[in-house]
Amino acid sequence: MALDLMLYKTEVYSATDVGLVRENNEDFLFSLPDLNFYALADGMGGHLAGEVASKETVTQICDFIQSNSLASQTLQNARKMLYEAIQKVNDKIYRMSHQNADFKGMGTTLCCLFLHPKGLIYGHVGDSRIYRVRKEKLEQITHDHSLVRELIDSGQLNEDQADDFHYKNILTKAIGTESRVDPTVQSDSILKGDILMMCSDGLTDLLSEKEMLHILTLQPTDKVADLLVKSAVAKGGFDNVTVVVVKVMEKHASADLP
Repeated sequence: MALDLMLYKTEVYSATDVGLVRENNEDFLFSLPDLNFYALADGMGGHLAGEVASKETVTQICDFIQSNSLASQTLQNARKMLYEAIQKVNDKIYRMSHQNADFKGMGTTLCCLFLHPKGLIYGHVGDSRIYRVRKEKLEQITHDHSLVRELIDSGQLNEDQADDFHYKNILTKAIGTESRVDPTVQSDSILKGDILMMCSDGLTDLLSEKEMLHILTLQPTDKVADLLVKSAVAKGGFDNVTVVVVKVMEKHASADLP
């Protein structure tokens, strides 16, 4: 069965900063613009372990994308393949943490975007987030895997109380901390003009959605990622700050894949 292939023309910008408190940058990002795939991770663990977890996770996911033609799959199959790839990466990080004492207890968040010919596929584990700006409105399209999010969803906290919650950074899911993980992998539409942003919590802990939307809709677009990161650092920079911004410009001419 032929699959109608629509390639996307995009503008992609990224930035990262260690911040003002941390000694190391445990965030890691990588882009495969020719394949319309982008990944970001925020590591955690002992000395250097967080850096190892985030880099290894993103590298492994990107290697999988480069080795498998997800664009030639149906949207449903590509989504399933990404889900299974994240589980395999989790298994590797988990084994690494148990085979090397220096890596004991390490883990990482993960979020990734894939612009499939038939729509957006995105996956995440933890509290690194994906946002979308569409028609000048900002929406968080991921749902944090965190204790504070669970308490809000169960009605034990409201959004205002969450800002002052002492355990707001406790994760309920992460890559590598358990032998198995159930990542959230979803799909959605892609429209010309959409702006997609992936970020670590070093950004969202310090900037409001109103502040992020203001910056994301500024021109020129090539300054946006740097400005987001610098704004978070200027407001305290308590953590590493990393941002990937993908602006969908248009679709190229279609072609049939076998």
